[in-house]
Formats: sequence, structure tokens, C-alpha cells
Amino acid sequence: MDQYSVLAPFYDKLNGETDYNAIAAFLRRVFTENGIKKGSILLDLACGTGVLTNLFAKEGYDMIGVDISPEMLFEAQEASYKLKDKRPLYLCQDMRKLDLYGTVEAAFSCLDSLNYLEEEGDLATVFSRLKHFIAPGGIFVFDLNTAYRFRHVYGQNTYVFDEDGVFCVWQNDYNEEEKTCDFDLTFFVKDGNAYYRSEESQRERLFEDDAVIDALEKNGFSLLATYGSPDFTPVTDKDEKRYFVVKRN
Repeated sequence: MDQYSVLAPFYDKLNGETDYNAIAAFLRRVFTENGIKKGSILLDLACGTGVLTNLFAKEGYDMIGVDISPEMLFEAQEASYKLKDKRPLYLCQDMRKLDLYGTVEAAFSCLDSLNYLEEEGDLATVFSRLKHFIAPGGIFVFDLNTAYRFRHVYGQNTYVFDEDGVFCVWQNDYNEEEKTCDFDLTFFVKDGNAYYRSEESQRERLFEDDAVIDALEKNGFSLLATYGSPDFTPVTDKDEKRYFVVKRN
């Protein structure tokens, strides 16, 4: 699926409830506790519109942002022009074929980006690629949507967003047997006195905790911790996301 080709210009508007400051504080603390200092090279994997990439670049980290969507990277690059000092290096790549110029001290992938890997074996493939580009002892932090979110928040539900001239109908279709959820998005964007319609389809896959940990261990990573939120809360059965902190062996 050509995901985010239509959504990209509206992504930040429709994602306005995301607390990027809380996520950044979580990442910052994890990095500090594991010896990752400002000036280190960090990878934002599936960086999207680059909100976190640009934020950490502004704080003094040497940032690389990777995303498969040219449209999302365009938004990220445009936003980076506001930075006074060094800007992130943005690369348009499929994370399953990640290929950097050297190693990074740490990496992160946020906002359920890894759930967009459609095939069951794709997650292990990404971990295998990361093993080549995260330095030994380096840290990888990522989140995944949980079974609770797929079954009870996504399910067969329909959501409507209306933000600053953009009207979006988001329809979900979760398949328990396949462990996938298809999203059909219909956009109505105001232009003068008219609204213009566009459509996009996306898919996420549910990865259970045990399978994630197994794939990590088989590809050179050790689990340091899991959390139920960026506030470092313990894991529960009703968490919508799971936050993983792992170390490159």
C-alpha cells in the first residue's frame, strides 16, 4: 500500500493530540541513563513529518531521519529549514532495506511505525538491518500498538476528525485471524468555498510481545525494559501501546 501519500500534508493537524514533549522526555531520559550524550548520532526510523527528528537536532544531537514516504519526508525537510544549526539528514528508504553510511549510537521508532510492517517476518528483518547500523552497546527504543488497541480501539470502529479545514472519516476493519487492521481514510479538504475529496488505505499488523522479544534476541538485541506509557508506568493488559527499550549486543 502507498501509505501516507495523501495523509502527509494533514498528518500533524490530525495527530494534534500526540504529546511529543512527553515522548521526547521519555527518549531523553532513556538515552541519558544509557550514556547516550548530546552530539551523539541518532536514527529516527520511520520519522514521518520529522517532529521528533527536528526536536532532537535542535537539542544538539546529530540526527538521521528515515522514512519510506517521500511526501512525509517533504514535510520533515520543510520543517527543518527553521533550524539555525545543523539540520537532520533525511533519507527515503524502506526500513526493511535500511542502509546507512555508518553506525549510530542509538535509534528510536515512535507512533506505532513498526506496526505498518505488513508481513509477519518483516519485524525480524528490520531488527536484522538495525543490528548492522547500531553500534554495539547502542540503544534502540520503539513502541508498538497492543492487542488491546487492535481489538478494542480499532476493531470495526469509525472515527471522524475535523481540524482546521480538513475533515477526515477513518474506518477500521480488524481481522483477528490475520492479526491485521485495515484503515480506509476519506479526506475532505476545504479550498475556498469548496471541499475536495481524496482517499487512502493503510494497514497495521499486531505483533505480540513474545514474538517481538524472540525476534529481538535472534537478531542481536537484549531487552532492557518494557513500559505501558512514556511515563515509565508498568505494563498492564489494557495498555494501548507497549514501549520497548533494547540494547545492541
